[in-house]
Amino acid sequence: MVLRVGLISDTHGVLHPAVTRVFARVDHILHTGDIGSADVLEQLERLAPVTAISGNADRPPLSRLPHTRCVELGGTPILLVHQGMERGRLTAELEAGLRRHRPAVAVYGHSHVAAVSRRADVLLVNPGGGGRRRFNLPRSVAGLTIGAHDVRVRLRMLDAGATVSRETPAAPAPRTAVPARGYRARRTPSRRASNRARGGG
Repeated sequence: MVLRVGLISDTHGVLHPAVTRVFARVDHILHTGDIGSADVLEQLERLAPVTAISGNADRPPLSRLPHTRCVELGGTPILLVHQGMERGRLTAELEAGLRRHRPAVAVYGHSHVAAVSRRADVLLVNPGGGGRRRFNLPRSVAGLTIGAHDVRVRLRMLDAGATVSRETPAAPAPRTAVPARGYRARRTPSRRASNRARGGG
């Protein structure tokens, strides 16, 4: 069975209109922070279940979401952090997450620059900015395809005339997550976050 996961980051309160089309057939959506508005999570949840973390620009109630989390989808442990790379090096936050959760995939954001790389057997993905434009950077998301024997990621540019999408070669086969003691992945409480954002408690 193939599982399709939409990866998005740095919406800053605005969801690019092309996201609805690109994520139309995904089974799950992961948002790596700087969400900007509970309305963004509500729009995404109309497409598929959403798991999200907070970013450095998020304010309450979104800032009360976890800053880091690891979820298992299709038998593949996926780590979410907001800031994963700084000046070409892994951040301390990402390094710690890799040691603690031993994921097959790590997804991060913050820079608004889409990127795919590997560190040992871990696939590192920055889907880019999926909402409000930053400087003249193209807006983008990514799609993760989890199969029985491999994991692939494809960057999807959202703006007309942007660079054509590209897909990475296969990553190592999914493996069972080995989370730290007491850790349990939970679905993002977007409806509750939405109510709090509107003053509903």
